[in-house]
Amino acid sequence: MPDSSVKNVKKILIVCTGNSCRSIMAEGCLSKELSDAGINDTIVISAGTSTIGGLMPTAETIQVVKEHGIDVSGYVSSNLSRMHVEKADIILVMAEIHRDAILRIMPSAKNKIRFLREFSSETDRNEKSIADPIGMPIGFYREIFEIIKDSVEGFVKWLKKSQ
Repeated sequence: MPDSSVKNVKKILIVCTGNSCRSIMAEGCLSKELSDAGINDTIVISAGTSTIGGLMPTAETIQVVKEHGIDVSGYVSSNLSRMHVEKADIILVMAEIHRDAILRIMPSAKNKIRFLREFSSETDRNEKSIADPIGMPIGFYREIFEIIKDSVEGFVKWLKKSQ
């Protein structure tokens, strides 16, 4: 949790479609990575472009992140709003449709938006999107979590360099 006495707290918004799988995985993973790195001036939240607020993460999401020592069982979905976009310093998206939805809400947010996967250590960075695991077997959730975790680790390295 960020130290409320710290001025200039950064706000990172993570966006996917339903805010029940990918963005929740990324929010939990990024919050843990920032804490582990001693970065206490950053707030991480997530939202979905097509969700109903107040829904729980999928059971598979909860299980997969728990396997990595992260508890997201208390998270609830939030529908993306203009206020989310305005308050965010950095917006991490999972796919082009999420970037496009943000730009429809607030075209001036263009420079805040980054694809989470661009921070991956993958050698082939042509793939920007992270697939949606909703409705897929737990093994696919694990594969997606590994992509998210790798991307989050790269993002934290980038964030530390840019401070």
